[in-house]
Amino acid sequence: MKLIGMLDSPYVRRVAISLKAMNLLFEHEALSVFNDIEKMQAVNPLMKAPALITDEGTLLIDSTLILEYLERKCDPSVSLLPKELNQFTYSQSLIGIALTLCDKAVQLFMEYYRRPPEKQYQEWGDRVGRQLRIGLDLLDQQIKVNEAGYLVAQRMMQADIVVAVVLNYLQKKLPQYYQDDVSDTLKAFSSMMEAKTVFTALQWDK
Repeated sequence: MKLIGMLDSPYVRRVAISLKAMNLLFEHEALSVFNDIEKMQAVNPLMKAPALITDEGTLLIDSTLILEYLERKCDPSVSLLPKELNQFTYSQSLIGIALTLCDKAVQLFMEYYRRPPEKQYQEWGDRVGRQLRIGLDLLDQQIKVNEAGYLVAQRMMQADIVVAVVLNYLQKKLPQYYQDDVSDTLKAFSSMMEAKTVFTALQWDK
């Protein structure tokens, strides 16, 4: 399999870490949707990252859909989704909050760091910023770190990965939000996860 996209995207990094956690072999091609347009279009005409090319040559896009495929492909013993209904429901709730935070964080970064200052829409930025803060408060209220240091089970699951990935994205791309609006509990969880081998192997620069 080949994973295409830059690790500074929380969606790409989410898939890359999940692939390693599932013990699935893959090649990573770090193409940027901004800087490698021709190469990206040749692989994925829709210019969306992440993209995954399966062993059979099928192109898959969208991190959630890619991970649904990987869940069917991996050994059940390393599935990143719990089987028990209450655990699964809690996991899905955390993943939904974290992915919404991903969306809002990326929107803010694009608005303030990619769009020219004279074209920035302050009302929109303020609204997205409020949504980001509300989401962080909700996540802080919802998470319960267990005795093993994880959120859902006694080992790393998809909820742990996506929560940690979005917190790392905030820390690097929107440091003021991370400093002011991320709770000590979430910061401690992020630090713990980022120290794990599967995360350190897939780090990225600012």
